[in-house]
Amino acid sequence: MATQGPQPLQQLLLLFLVSGVGTSSPAALGRISPSVSSLGVRVSFPSSFGSRDNSTVLSGKAFPTPAMGGNASSPGAPGERTPSPILKDLNESSLQVPSGWSSPRVTGGPLSVLVGSPISLRLSPAPVLGPPSLVVVWRRGTTVLAAGTLGSEAAPPSLAPGYRNRLHFDQATGGLDLEQAELADSGHYTAELIHAGQERELREVTVYVYEPLPQLAVAPTDLVTEEGAPELRLRCVGARPGQGQLSWSQGGRLLKAGPGDGDGPARLRTDGVYLVIARPQRTDQANYTCRVQSPFGASEATAAVTVLYGPDPPVITVSSDRDASPVRYVSVGSNVTLRCQAASRPPAELSWSLADPREAAVPAGPRLLLPRVGPAHAGAYACLAANPRTGLRRRGLLNLTVAAPPPGSPRCSLQGSPGDRSLLLGCTWPGGVPAASVQWTGLPPDVVAGPASSSHFVSVPARPQLSGVTFTCLGRHLAATRSCSVTPKAPREVLLRLDTETSASGEALVTLEATGCPPPARVAWAREGRPLAPGGGGRLKLSPDGHKLHLGNFSLERDVGNYSVLCSGALGAGGSRITLTGPSISSWRLQPADGAAVLTWDVERGCVVSGFEVQARTEKPEAGAAGLRGGAWTSLLRLGPEERSAVVLLPSQPPGPWKLRVLPTLGSQPGTPSSSRSYRAGPVLGPGAIAGIVLGSLLALALLAALLVLLGCCACRLWGFSS
Repeated sequence: MATQGPQPLQQLLLLFLVSGVGTSSPAALGRISPSVSSLGVRVSFPSSFGSRDNSTVLSGKAFPTPAMGGNASSPGAPGERTPSPILKDLNESSLQVPSGWSSPRVTGGPLSVLVGSPISLRLSPAPVLGPPSLVVVWRRGTTVLAAGTLGSEAAPPSLAPGYRNRLHFDQATGGLDLEQAELADSGHYTAELIHAGQERELREVTVYVYEPLPQLAVAPTDLVTEEGAPELRLRCVGARPGQGQLSWSQGGRLLKAGPGDGDGPARLRTDGVYLVIARPQRTDQANYTCRVQSPFGASEATAAVTVLYGPDPPVITVSSDRDASPVRYVSVGSNVTLRCQAASRPPAELSWSLADPREAAVPAGPRLLLPRVGPAHAGAYACLAANPRTGLRRRGLLNLTVAAPPPGSPRCSLQGSPGDRSLLLGCTWPGGVPAASVQWTGLPPDVVAGPASSSHFVSVPARPQLSGVTFTCLGRHLAATRSCSVTPKAPREVLLRLDTETSASGEALVTLEATGCPPPARVAWAREGRPLAPGGGGRLKLSPDGHKLHLGNFSLERDVGNYSVLCSGALGAGGSRITLTGPSISSWRLQPADGAAVLTWDVERGCVVSGFEVQARTEKPEAGAAGLRGGAWTSLLRLGPEERSAVVLLPSQPPGPWKLRVLPTLGSQPGTPSSSRSYRAGPVLGPGAIAGIVLGSLLALALLAALLVLLGCCACRLWGFSS
C-alpha cells in the first residue's frame, strides 16, 4: 500500500470535503455493490435492521447495537482511534445535497458479516477512468475513511489514521477493503464520485457486523413464583448486543412485549436481555424461550415457570337421589351428596364443617355423603380449602334446606265477630319442615293481608254483598302447594230434620238437625219459647258446630213439645220450628196380593218413632189357645223408623180371617197403634169375576168363528169371477 502523502491540490480538495462543503445527504445516495471475498456470497438483511435508530427489535422494544461508526480525525491530522458513539438517525446527518446534483441510483442491498471477516465494497457499475481525473471519497456516517484519485498515475490516497492498518483503497476501481471486521464497523457507507466540471455522484450501502451466535441459557432454569407477586424476571444468559435479534416466546407463541400503556409499565415487557413479568398470573405458567437470530442462524434456550395460586373461593354443589332441584331443597329421607371444588396449584386440601353439631368426625376430601337426611341435617355446610405451598385458606358455604310438607291440606274456618260486624277468616296448615306459608286470596280491596307462617287469620268487614263470595287460602311449601276455601252465605230456608235411634239398652236418642244455616251464622235452640242450655252432663247435648241437638233417653212424658231454632249471623238470620209428638200412625192401607197382605202407612211431621211393628190376630180364636191362635196381637214384622210399607205372608193355619194393624214404637216404649183391618186368605178373584172371564172368552171365540166364515165367502166369490 502506498504511503506517499497527498498532493497539494488533493489536500485542498480533501480539506474542502472534510469541512462539509459539497457533501451530499444520504437521501440522495446511490447504492454500492457489497461483497465479502472470503465468503463469496451476498446476504439479504431483514428490513428491521434499517430502522430509525439502527437498533435490534426485541419483542417490541428497541435494544441498541454497538456503535456503527466512529469520529476519526481528518486525513493527515494526528489522532488516535476513539470509541464510536451510537449512530444517530441518518436523516440527522450533516450531509446536504446541493441543488442541481443528480438523484441517487439505488443498487445492491445491506451487507452482513461476522466479526473478523473482511469487508469488501465495490462500485457497481465501475466508474470510467479518463480525463478529467475522478476523485472518490468513502465515508461511514460522517467519518471520512478514504479519499483518492483513480488512475495508475494518481497520487496515493488519503486514509483515516485510525483505519490505516486495516483499510485499503483500490485506485483502479475505487473499491474499499476493510480487514478484520469489528462491531464498530457496522454502519452506513457512502462513496462520493467527483468529476471536475461534472455532476457529482453518490453511492451507498449498509453494513452489519455480527458476533458469532452464542450458547444461550435462561436463568433461573425452573422458577417457582406465586400469583400476584410483584415481579418475575427471566434473563437470557449469553445474549448481548451485536449477536442478532433477541425475542421471547411463551409456550411456542411469540410474545409481543411492550413498553407500557401510559398508566405504568406493561405487565409483560423486555429490559435488555431480561423478560419482566409484572404481577404474575396463573395463565403465565408455561415454558419460556429466548431466541437470538441473525442472518447466520439462530440460538435459543428454554426454561419452565411455575405459578402457584389459590385456593380460589370453594364452590359447593349438591345432588339428591330424589329431588330435581336440590339447590332449593332436599326431601326428608333422601340421600344427599355435597361436592367441593376450589381452583388451586398445587391442588388444595379440602375438609368439611358440618351443620349437625352431634357429628363428631369431620370428614376430609372433595365429597360429603349425607344418607337419609332429616331435619337435623338442615343448615350451613362449610368447605375449607388450604393450599400447602402458598399457605392460603379459603372457605365456601352452602345452606342446605331439608323439606317435608305438612300433612293433608290447609284447614279453613269462618266465624263471626262479636256483634256480627265482621267475618273472621281462619287458615291453618301446621307441621312441615320448614313451616309452610298460608295466604288468603280473593279478599276485598280494602283488606290487606300478607302471607303468614302456618296459620293466618283475617278480619273482613261484614257486608250483604259478601254472601256467596268464595275466599281461598293458598298454602305454599317447598315440596307442595295446597288450598282450601270458604264461602260465607246468609241463612236461607232453615229447616229442622228429625232423626231417631235406639241404643242397645233400649233407650231412644232423638236428634234435631238444623239445615240451611251456613257459617258464619250461629245457632240458638229453644223449647216452648225458652232457650235451651245443653251440656253439663245432662241429656241435652249440642254438636261442635251447634247445628245438631241431641236428646238422650227421650221420654214421651217430659220431652215432647215445641222446639225451635234461630240461625243468625253477620249476613242475616232465619229460623224454623217443629212439634215433637209421641209415636202414632196418621194413615194406612191394606191390599191383598197373591196370598199376601201389602200394608202402607204414614206418620205426621214431628212424630218421634224409632221403629214399626206389623201385628196380626185371628178373628176366630181357638178356645184355650195362646198367641196368634188364641186371638192375641202378635208382631209378625219389626221395621226401622224410615220404613213406610211391608208385605206380610200370613200362615195357612188357622185359616182366618185376620185382623192387621201397625204399631209405632220409641225405643222400648210402644206408641199409639193404627186401626185394625180384616184380611181373608184365599183366591184373589171372586165368583162374579170368574164368571165374567168365562163369558168374555166364549164371546171372543164366537166373533173369531164369524170372521173366518166371512173370509171364506169372500174367497169363493173372487174365485168365481176369475173363472
